[in-house]
Amino acid sequence: VQPPYNEVVILMMTSWLRPDQGGESGAMKMRIDFWKRKGKNKSFGQSLVEFAILLPLVLLMLSGLVEFGFMLNYYLDVIDAAREAARFAADADPIRDASGNYLEPNLNFYGLVQLLAMQSLKAGSDNRIDWLPPTDDCTTNRHGNIVISAFGVMQDGGSGTPIVSARFPSGWPDGYTLCSGAGHPTSKFTIADIQARLDPAAPTTGLVLVEIFYDYQQTLALPWITAFVPNPIHLYAYSIMPNANIEPTPTP
Repeated sequence: VQPPYNEVVILMMTSWLRPDQGGESGAMKMRIDFWKRKGKNKSFGQSLVEFAILLPLVLLMLSGLVEFGFMLNYYLDVIDAAREAARFAADADPIRDASGNYLEPNLNFYGLVQLLAMQSLKAGSDNRIDWLPPTDDCTTNRHGNIVISAFGVMQDGGSGTPIVSARFPSGWPDGYTLCSGAGHPTSKFTIADIQARLDPAAPTTGLVLVEIFYDYQQTLALPWITAFVPNPIHLYAYSIMPNANIEPTPTP
């Protein structure tokens, strides 16, 4: 029986009872309990509807956070590899061989720096980024590049400010690349870019630049993510370190 008739029936059934036996007060209690149960059922149904509406949004946010977390982990590996390779390059000589004889370009220097960067990428990513030969090469699965450059910086006698006097290796104006040809990125830095980053009070010195490009292939690659975020995501990191071996010397 639907309200209000159920209240009448309850009153009729309990009107003959004494108050101490659940008479009028008992009927009132039964009416209150009935409406409480009805309110609870309505609230539970409303919660289910709200949960069904919000669940897709929550799943979208969680999947985006998971994908971003994977990408951030790869990006940190790329940053660490660029820094480690640049620290190694800071102590090596890009224009002389092991005997100290002038050799430009010293391709052994650039090859060793790139090798160290690849080893760091593999170790830091738990073998997920493996560019070491023969497991990978520039024509198959190497999604990125490693670019090495060196610069000579000297004080301009006229203006008293430092200028970039040379870029090495000669013959590679966009840096020495691990992979060359169409589709492989080259250095993002020009001589003017390096010049703009120099401290006006910087002394005569040399610089080495390590750049790493990596195309992150999305791990989940869910359609509601790839619809807004490109796949692959292009990651890029660089590191610049001083190198006294290529410090320009004044001409007598």
